[in-house]
Amino acid sequence: MTAASKVVGEGRASVAKYEAYCVKCRAKREFEGTEVTLKNGRKAAQGICPVCGTKVMRILGKAS
Repeated sequence: MTAASKVVGEGRASVAKYEAYCVKCRAKREFEGTEVTLKNGRKAAQGICPVCGTKVMRILGKAS
C-alpha cells in the first residue's frame, strides 16, 4: 500500500468514551467514538456530539 492510497479512518478500533470540544455547541462534550489514523500518521478519536450531532475529533497523544 502506498502512502497516496492511505484512507483517513483506516484501522478503526472499538468504540470508547472520549472528551472533545464541539465547535457548534462551544463546549466540551463527552462522546463515544472510534480511534482513527490520520493521513499524517497521528491517531485521533472521531465521533458525533450527543447534543447537536456535529462530527467532533480529538487528537490523541503518542502514548495512546
